[in-house]
Amino acid sequence: MPAVEITPRAARRLAGGYLWVYSNEILGREDQGSEVYWCRFTRDRRTVGVGYFNRHSLIAGRAVAFGEVSDTRRLMVDRLRRAFDRRRPLPKGQAARLVFSEADLLPGLVIDFYPPYAVIQSTTAGMDIMLPLLEEVLAGVLAEALGVSLQGVVLRCDAGIRQLEAVGSFNRVAFGEPAAMSRAEVQESGVSYAADLMAGQKTGFFLDQRDNRLHFGSLVREMSGGRIMDLFCYSGGWGLRALREGAQHVTFVDQSREALQLVERGLSANRIPAEKAILRGGDVFDFLAHDATLYDAVVADPPAFVKSRKNLSKALKAYQKLNRLAWRRLRPGGILFTCSCSHHIAESDFLGLLAAAVEKEGGLAHIVYRGGQAQDHPMLLSMPETAYLKCVGLRKVVDS
Repeated sequence: MPAVEITPRAARRLAGGYLWVYSNEILGREDQGSEVYWCRFTRDRRTVGVGYFNRHSLIAGRAVAFGEVSDTRRLMVDRLRRAFDRRRPLPKGQAARLVFSEADLLPGLVIDFYPPYAVIQSTTAGMDIMLPLLEEVLAGVLAEALGVSLQGVVLRCDAGIRQLEAVGSFNRVAFGEPAAMSRAEVQESGVSYAADLMAGQKTGFFLDQRDNRLHFGSLVREMSGGRIMDLFCYSGGWGLRALREGAQHVTFVDQSREALQLVERGLSANRIPAEKAILRGGDVFDFLAHDATLYDAVVADPPAFVKSRKNLSKALKAYQKLNRLAWRRLRPGGILFTCSCSHHIAESDFLGLLAAAVEKEGGLAHIVYRGGQAQDHPMLLSMPETAYLKCVGLRKVVDS
């Protein structure tokens, strides 16, 4: 394997479990005539880790193992087995994240299981090199480790972050019926969700919010009915859960027509009467600015407003505006469930902007819930970037 020499600081961080090496931490490398390749990260010619290098990326190196590795095929298969073992026992029929990138020591790789299908997502040029191997071994390793069989695998290599890697986007079916995978269903504690594994957002569904959705459902159940608003609803993860737990009515809002079609499929799959839901297409901020309805609960689960640190200030203002508008739509005693999926915003910063939003609206709030990503999205202590999802429940305090 070619060597990439790194700074003392990068070597110390790698030894401590931080898997990224930045471009300004590269001191030299053995020229391979290739812009992306797997390599040994060295310090004073001693190997401190093995991973891959991309000359076009700010995160130039990503480590997959510590010390010497002689067989990358064996390494990858072992990493898969260990990741799958960490998900045991896998509840029958439940979708799950089987590989979560850096947290499973497979940076740039996500594998989601939507019985009986799997989605492989590569977000880096270095992990693209391993895709042929992954296609070859995934079904066998999954059957061996978890006792499940696959009827289809799709590669979703279309995330926007790939632009930072100077690598193109593509989707490909490894095997299976594309039409069936575009009309998949996700079962989650009594609720059926529609999922498009071929062209839907991310890998087709937002598995990371599972625990938060279930807790939200328990609060809705205590309301004995109620009107709910699901903002940035995508396939209706929060709103369908609310209806399952006894909500009287849910307003689903999303600017994507395809997303609202998934909601329609979900309503049908759960046999929910048409009068219990209304679907609104268009910009969420515009909808909130003109809507005058009061709700017992509002969910604001937007896409990441913060793509990089350079637009952090602008994103914080957008989050605060969203939560001010959502807060206005709550009845006294109502609940706002609000989320951020950007690792650039710390939980303390998120709580701070929520406090400012409520204060500017002249209100008071109790924190009734604080949550993060589901347990099959583990957080690696040495890499704060793996702890990205923040979910906060606020109750509008009645002060008189």
